[in-house]
Amino acid sequence: MKEILYLEVPTPNIAAVRSWLQVDFQPGHGEKILTSDGFRLQMSAETTNASAAIPEKLPTELSVFVWSVQRTTYLKVFRWADQPLPREKQILQRLRTEIRQQFPHNYPEPPAIDSQQSIFEALASYYPLTVKYFQQMPNGEYDLKRAYWWEQRWREGVRNPRQPKQVVFLQSRGAGEQGS
Repeated sequence: MKEILYLEVPTPNIAAVRSWLQVDFQPGHGEKILTSDGFRLQMSAETTNASAAIPEKLPTELSVFVWSVQRTTYLKVFRWADQPLPREKQILQRLRTEIRQQFPHNYPEPPAIDSQQSIFEALASYYPLTVKYFQQMPNGEYDLKRAYWWEQRWREGVRNPRQPKQVVFLQSRGAGEQGS
């Protein structure tokens, strides 16, 4: 079994996402079998490549399911077989595209801050409790500016997602290294 898709769906309404998956989403290929948290997509014998024998004799299907944590719904897709299934790439692309259309990111922009104005004044009418609590903190204005900056950076990442940079690298043993 291999995980082949992981998505965060920006809604706390897991029932709406589950219903959309089970009722409205049409993968275009295979037989959709509903489960309690999503569906299984079985590929028929006609759509699987008979010459590419799957040695482990696992079902030729995808398992799609959702769960929710802290006001966000998550979706995963697992493939039972080691080898990609026919039209798998197209099915995953369709799922990714259609779920983003159905459940788009909806994050209202925080107000712009005028450099002549304190951050407390700029945000008070939008986020009164946030301003109140940061005003009570030592270095509250500095900390709120940092939080605001991180929020802007996060929103930019949502608008323009990029593949994260690789930070862990595998290193093969060179000729000069000794094994023990």
